[in-house]
Amino acid sequence: MIEVSINTELFRIPAGRIAEIVLVISNKGEKKEKVTLKVVSDLHMQDPSLEWGLHITGVGKEEVKLLITKEENKELEYEIAIPGNKRKEIYANIIVPRAAEIGDSGTFKFQVLSQDGSWSREVKINVESAIVAVKTTIGQEIKVARDIGLKARIHKWDDIFAVLAPYNLKGYVFVETSRPDKVLSLIRGIKDAKGVVRGEMHLEEIKHYLTPTPTIRHISVGDIVELVEGPFKGEHAKVIQIDEAKNEITVELFEAMVPIPITVKAEAVRLLEKEGE
Repeated sequence: MIEVSINTELFRIPAGRIAEIVLVISNKGEKKEKVTLKVVSDLHMQDPSLEWGLHITGVGKEEVKLLITKEENKELEYEIAIPGNKRKEIYANIIVPRAAEIGDSGTFKFQVLSQDGSWSREVKINVESAIVAVKTTIGQEIKVARDIGLKARIHKWDDIFAVLAPYNLKGYVFVETSRPDKVLSLIRGIKDAKGVVRGEMHLEEIKHYLTPTPTIRHISVGDIVELVEGPFKGEHAKVIQIDEAKNEITVELFEAMVPIPITVKAEAVRLLEKEGE
């Protein structure tokens, strides 16, 4: 009796990354059985000439390495002998093309045929953007985010979709991209960008940073803030008064010749340092 299992049926990964598939074929009987493993791919690509990598181990003595395109899509077939009361683990690594675009996808159908019948599952791989965290000098998050966005525009890197400097997160900015491998090159030469955090995230994991909360709730008299809008944009100041009813904050600029109070909307400032910290 043959039983088959697979580790997952859906991958959401950016371009250039690997979908790691584990297929386990178990022989529950006493006698050796031969099974046939078939793999069929169905690719949906904006550029049909792009090559997907397919590396399979466990179907023979050596690893099988193939390149698959939408135009040249062949059915793969392997004969596998499994001793009684043993199991066979098949590892299939599918490599998404580096030049793949958001919305591209590949469906890989795995089918196992035996005397008991057939088993099949489809594994779907969707090419999506990923979030990469960039470590920065504390207090320079907005500056780094602006420099990253400017450099991406200058070099016309259309696979950089957004840069986020969360108001309530110090020392990091987030870059949304379909090419995580490009981010290290992107930040090279940008002052106060300290490096790329290993690993990637999905948008759902940082959604709490995208939910707007009233800025004024996080600010107290005596706090140090940065003005992010208006004629004094980029200046640092000390909070001297708060009007919650009007959602306004009064500050004094540090570098002003005369300490004249300036009243701005709460959204026009960014908290840098709490009083006493």
